[in-house]
Formats: sequence, structure tokens, C-alpha cells
Amino acid sequence: MALGLELKLRMGQQLVMTPQLQMAIKLLQMSSLELADYLQEELDKNPLLEREEDRPDEDVVGMSEMLANERASEGSNSPSNEDEPSERNLSEDLPVDASWSDIYGDGSGSFSAPQNFDNTSSSEAPPLENTLVRNETLTDYLLWQLGVSALNEKERLIGTAIIDAIDDNGYLSADLQSIAEMTGTTVEEVEDALVLVQSFEPAGVAARTLAESLLLQLKSRKQAHPPFTTLLENLEDLARRDFRKLKRILKITDEELQEAVELIQSLNPKPGLAFGSEQTNYIAPDVYVRKQDGQWVVEVNTDAMPKLRINREYDNALNGRLSAQDKRFLQDNARSAQWLIKSLEQRSSTIYRVAESIVRFQSNFLEYGREHLKPLILKDVADDIGVHESTASRVTSNKYIHTPRGIFELKYFFSSSLVSQSGENHSSEAVKFKIQKLVESESPSRPYSDEKLAKLLKDQGIIVARRTIAKYRDILNIPSSSRRKQLGSGSSES
Repeated sequence: MALGLELKLRMGQQLVMTPQLQMAIKLLQMSSLELADYLQEELDKNPLLEREEDRPDEDVVGMSEMLANERASEGSNSPSNEDEPSERNLSEDLPVDASWSDIYGDGSGSFSAPQNFDNTSSSEAPPLENTLVRNETLTDYLLWQLGVSALNEKERLIGTAIIDAIDDNGYLSADLQSIAEMTGTTVEEVEDALVLVQSFEPAGVAARTLAESLLLQLKSRKQAHPPFTTLLENLEDLARRDFRKLKRILKITDEELQEAVELIQSLNPKPGLAFGSEQTNYIAPDVYVRKQDGQWVVEVNTDAMPKLRINREYDNALNGRLSAQDKRFLQDNARSAQWLIKSLEQRSSTIYRVAESIVRFQSNFLEYGREHLKPLILKDVADDIGVHESTASRVTSNKYIHTPRGIFELKYFFSSSLVSQSGENHSSEAVKFKIQKLVESESPSRPYSDEKLAKLLKDQGIIVARRTIAKYRDILNIPSSSRRKQLGSGSSES
């Protein structure tokens, strides 16, 4: 049987991601901390890269000069290599819609090298990260207290096993029988060691239940007596805020019950969380915004945008007598450094332009506060500055802006809209703010239900469904009206 072969020509568009474009996208979505780590890795492995501040007295080597030296060193008789990346524009490497401008835009705009604020850096003080030490963990602290206790070898062994079984919240996660079997001791010996560990700081540690932890904290305050201990025996009724039943059980007045409830609420339900297992990460703003001559001005935090350049000594070596292998090594690293520097410049420019666009859209927020946030989507900013929507998304992730009203992630300024009765759009963040203010102004004994909150917002011209109120309440960590209700007569409004 004969096989028929047929040759067809098909035209189509295909997105080609060059290594250079992949680098640009990778840098764009990095946070300032991730970028700092990445650049340090590049500085360690690429001898042609250096920070500008490392050699303040030298001029930065121009990219055109570097490429000219490279071409001169190669000579006209050197064999060509089609697989080797060329120095042509990035757009020549990419077909159709995968050009540099598709990712970053046309590069137009009023971006200029910004100046730092006076309070953003200090030449005298060491970097903050150099002053930090490893946080002491809960386990470290408990083992230290165990070590200074007068114990024999067996007691120390049991105590160590108990501490190893305490979770991050400070609770004992293993039963006494299993600890006894693991240490080859009796349950009674484990119980004796547990009493010792439960006397350690923080108060309430090594408890097996919430009630036991709270009781240990009362004992440390020398307040483990009725009505407080009786209240701990009825935690479920307290959680339901069934104050009538509690008052009947405890046989106390409203004022005495209020005092007991406030004391229990002042205790720590998770005593172990006072100790962090990881070092704190501090947010370094990528951009600043301030008012100057009546206008909002955006400035890039240059401390979060380190500048790199080509090392002149290695660059000059390209003109010297080198082996083919050494020359190829320097040329490859020079090309890699060139793309990294260009990508960093484009990253800084794009973050600046996105932040500047957000400030234009949200100037009322800067002037008057959260209640005046406008509905905003990524497409609005992308269209405003002429970049792809995915670029705007990458820029707003893990990038922070310092404003007179605090530090915010750029994504904070984007939210959906709710339409008022007059047809005016309201940002969902502004609606959340209004809900929070209404709850803060409610009567403690007669908190607003979700239905009542929806009615109050409708009176302000904002139509919001009750289920949307409930969703926003959860986001704001506001309990339901029944859980917000405090001691006193009356019921929740509906």
C-alpha cells in the first residue's frame, strides 16, 4: 500500500520568549527583597557587574562603548555563529506581538532619575538588616528555663520531651501516655514534669485545652478564684454571649459579670505566638508620593532600586590579548550584564509610571482618605500608560507605595465598583470603610445586624445586598451582631 505525502504551508503567529525577555519579566514581578537577593547572586557570578557605589570616582561604562569594544576585539575575520545572541534591538528577536514595548510600553513619559527623601537613607547608620538577630523561639525559651531548673537526669529528659511536643500556639500536642512510653517513665512522672513546664513563661504554656491555658494565666496573676474560674468552666456559654445564663450560674450582678468577662478576654488564648519562628521582614517602599506646590509627586526609592554597571577593568580587558576561551567568557558576561542593566532601568521606569497613574486616579484618596477611593481595575492603568494589562498586574504585586496616609501595596488601590441609587460608582474599599464606621458608632448593647447595615447604607444612596455586607464584615474581621453584643438589656436591631 503506497503512502501519500503532502507538503502544506501554514502561516501563523507565535510568541517567542527570548532569554532576555524572560529576564525582564522575571525582574518586573520581583519584590524589592527578592530583587536584592537576585542581584547579589548575579554580582557574585558575573565579574563584569558591579554596583555604581563601589567605584564612585569612575564614570559608568556606556553600553555602546562596550559593544564597540566587543566588535573590535572579535575582528572581521572571526567566524560567525548564528546561534550566538546578537546586539540588535530586542524587537528584532521577537516576532509579531512579543516586542519589548508589548511588555513595558513605548517607554514614553516623564520618567527621570528621582531624588530620595531626606528620611529614607542615612550614610552613618548601618543597614537595618545588619542590626537584626535570630528571633528566640518558644522552644529555645522553654529549654533555657528547663536548663536553669534544679532537676535530675530523668526529670530533664521528660521535660525536654514535653517541650518538644508543644506546638507554635503553646499547647501540648501529645498525650501523657505517649510521652511516658517514649521516655520509658510513668504517667505520674510525666504529670509531675508537666506541672513544672506549665509554671514556665509565657503563662499558659503547655496546656492541653483552652480552659486549662486560661486557668494557668489566672494562676500566674493570682486571680484563680470565683467568679473567674467558674466562668472558665462555662466557656461555651461565654462564646455564645449568653449573659443571662452566666449571671444566673455565677450569681453576680451585671457589673461583676462585665468585670469577669473583661478579665477573661484580656488573657492570651495562644500564648506561644508571642515567639516568632521566623525573622521579621520589613517593607521597603518602592515609591514615595508627597505633595509639592499643590501637586502630588511620585519618586522612586533608589535604595530599593540598586544601580549596576559594567566593570571598566574587565571591559578594557576585551581589547587586550586574550585566549579565545577567555574572550568568549568576557563577551558572554558582558552581554548578560548589559541585558540585566537594561531590564533594571525598564523595571524602575515601569514601576514609576504605574505608580504615577495610580496617584492620578486616586488623588481623592490621598486628599481625603479611604472613603474616597475610586473603583479602579488594572485595564484602566494599563490603558493610561500604554502597557499590557499583565504588565500592570506584575508591577502591582509585592510593590509598595509610601503615602501620607501610610504604606500600601499597589494592589490595594484596585477594587470593584458598587452603583448608588444616583448612578454614582463607589469603590468596594470605600463601602467597607463605611461599614466599619457604622459598626464603630453602634450601641454596644444593640449592634446593627447585616440587614440594618444594608438599610443604613441605602439611606446614604448605596445599594448593597445583605450577603455582600456579611462578606465584607468577614474581610474586615467584624463579628456578627450577636457576637458584638455586650452586656445590657435589649436585643440586636434588625
